[in-house]
Amino acid sequence: MEMPPATRSSARDAMEQLHKDESPVVMPDTADDVIEVGWRRWQSFKRRHWKAAGSWDQRLEDLAKGLRDAVEPDGRLVGPLIEDYRHLASTLGQAFMANADASGDRR
Repeated sequence: MEMPPATRSSARDAMEQLHKDESPVVMPDTADDVIEVGWRRWQSFKRRHWKAAGSWDQRLEDLAKGLRDAVEPDGRLVGPLIEDYRHLASTLGQAFMANADASGDRR
């Protein structure tokens, strides 16, 4: 599913705010790419986790790991930055869910 324009706008605004708040994992030049990766990961959760319904926390943890893996050359070396990826995932997850059409496959 293509990302609705309102969702994209909300996600961009959220990324801009995280950058202003000096998040170490948000870079303006890669924000659109990160949003796209996050959206694909969000939309594919049910397909990748078909045995579990997936709570909000499980979806956010999955999104954080997906963002980490997309951005970092070696996700095993992220260490404490995973908390920043979790915050990014929570922020993007809220933006993705703000639009009813953007609920994807969330149960």
